[in-house]
Amino acid sequence: MNHQNVSSRAGRQNELPVEICIDARDDSTVRAAVAAAYSGGAQRIELCSAMHLDGLTPDPRHISIARDAFRDRPGLLVMVRPRAGDFCFSRDEVEQMMTRIELARQCGADGVVLGVLRPDDNRVAHEPMRRLLAAARNHGLAVTCHRAFDAAPDRDEALDTLIDLGVDRVLTSGVPWGQAGSAVDGLPQLLRTIERAADRIEVVIGGGVNLRNVATLAAALPATARTSLHAYSGAQQGGVTTTEAVRALIDAIRQ
Repeated sequence: MNHQNVSSRAGRQNELPVEICIDARDDSTVRAAVAAAYSGGAQRIELCSAMHLDGLTPDPRHISIARDAFRDRPGLLVMVRPRAGDFCFSRDEVEQMMTRIELARQCGADGVVLGVLRPDDNRVAHEPMRRLLAAARNHGLAVTCHRAFDAAPDRDEALDTLIDLGVDRVLTSGVPWGQAGSAVDGLPQLLRTIERAADRIEVVIGGGVNLRNVATLAAALPATARTSLHAYSGAQQGGVTTTEAVRALIDAIRQ
């Protein structure tokens, strides 16, 4: 690797956005966790409820609290997932998601995080996704596809579909949904996804991102790629999101 590439990579690492996932359990938890992410320097947060169920749609009140705590930083993303389990949502569930998108915007969200797969083969469900994307766009919201992407049988095909639909970002660990492993284990697939994305969509890397591996992950990413890092428990101390833990993650990338 020549010096030009090394310098470019170093510059890219310094700018690599960090997104903190927050479990909205109650008012005080949301307020404290979001304030910690803000003070620690996180560029974005993903607000969910029920993280023990891999994240569901949070209460509108908690979105409003998060908006106040994240101040004027334009990175409040809200999970829109009506239930636990698979990502094959019914027509009624998609209608619920449409309503939640509108509520998220009313409460101050900058983006939503969602995904719908077909019940017969787990491929991206075109029509529901088009409807949800249109609703988000009508409210000026960015759209991230969550790890439903990792549940698709062909992630190359799924990525192309998301790009064609106009999705802004895709969250992935590189590891198939339901299988053990962190983003470090999924690096080969992650790099394949990043290469295929070719800057047409941002690839958000999540799944076990923590202080022990975040520098390794950051260093492995192509210098000019549209990527960011997503952490949940890796931004916590004793199960609580803290300013110190968030700042430590960001500092580990910059070193």
